[in-house]
Parts: sequence; C-alpha cells; structure tokens
Amino acid sequence: MSSNDIAVRYRTAGGAIVTVYGRICVYRAECGGCRERSASFDSKRWAQNHAACCMALPR
Repeated sequence: MSSNDIAVRYRTAGGAIVTVYGRICVYRAECGGCRERSASFDSKRWAQNHAACCMALPR
C-alpha cells in the first residue's frame, strides 16, 4: 500500500466526492468540489464533517 491508497470516500450534498487517502495513521483528505484539504491526524472525521456541509458540485 502506498500513501496514495484511497481509504474512504464521502459524497457532499452537492454531489462532489471527498476522498481520504493514506493508511494506518497517516491520512490526508481532499474535496473534489471546493478543493479544500486536510492533512491532519483526524482527516477521516474532517472529511465526513466537510461532506455533510459542503454544497460544492463535482468538478
């Protein structure tokens, strides 16, 4: 597994996808609509919360 492995994806209210990449405890997340990013230890939680409130459309 590389650090670019997809761990989980969430769909935003607007239809964009928030993707969490990584493995073990090293994760990063990116929204495919508004392009916001997170590189924290808690990227999975950030991605889920972001997907719940982001209204961005897919690009």
